[in-house]
Amino acid sequence: MNTYFSKSEAVIDLHERGFTEDFQLIGTNLLWIQRKIFLRKKDFSIIECHSFIDPFGKETIIFGVIANGFFASGILINHYKSYTDKTPAIIQSKLKKMGASLLNIQGNFLDVQFTQQHL
Repeated sequence: MNTYFSKSEAVIDLHERGFTEDFQLIGTNLLWIQRKIFLRKKDFSIIECHSFIDPFGKETIIFGVIANGFFASGILINHYKSYTDKTPAIIQSKLKKMGASLLNIQGNFLDVQFTQQHL
């Protein structure tokens, strides 16, 4: 998995690698912005996760998302104060499903280790 030093660097690289759609989490569903449709839990997978913590403790997490069955991939950006107490249950579930485990905070980055490859 790539390591990025800024949020913009992560977004640019994800776009260059084909993550061109935009998603927004609403409840337990994802709103696919370009198509104006909702994806339910079974309709999407998270395949990448990149976390950035600013000096004030505000965390931004950039997810690489696949829209299952739609042949589309994109980006979901969420902001959390703390990864453990503010992450929506649907996101926690998706991360557990893909075998992710939290490692530690190094500098301004929260490392997420993926124990299995999901393509």
